[in-house]
Amino acid sequence: MSRSMRSDLRKSVRTVLSSREGGMDEWLPRRVEPDVRESDEQVEAVLLQLRGLLAKEGGALTGDVEKDAAIVLAARRRGHCVDLVVGRERAPYGEEAGFLSWVEHNGSVLLTTAPVRQLYEEVARW
Repeated sequence: MSRSMRSDLRKSVRTVLSSREGGMDEWLPRRVEPDVRESDEQVEAVLLQLRGLLAKEGGALTGDVEKDAAIVLAARRRGHCVDLVVGRERAPYGEEAGFLSWVEHNGSVLLTTAPVRQLYEEVARW
C-alpha cells in the first residue's frame, strides 16, 4: 500500500474525529457526475485496501458510521466517486429501529453482501 494512501486515510480519520464536536469542516463533496472510468470491482479493491489500513490507523473511531465515513473520505481524496449512505431499518426487530451505514459507487452497494436496500430505508447520503 502506498504512503499516499496511508496519508489520505490519516487525514480522513482526523476529519471524522473533528466532526464529533462541530461538524466536518474538511469533508470533500461528492462529484456530481458518475464515475464511468472505474468499475465497481476496481473501486471496491481500493476500499478494501483502505479498510485494511483503517484496522491499523483508525483505533480512535467508534462505530461503523465513523469508520465508513473515513473510508469514503479517503477514497474521495484519491479521486473516487463514492457515497456514504446511512439507512434505518424498515422492519425493526425490537421497539427501536437500528441504523446501518454502507458505501456506494455509481449506485452500487460495495463492501457488503447484505441486501441493504431491501432491509434499510435511506435517511442520509454524503
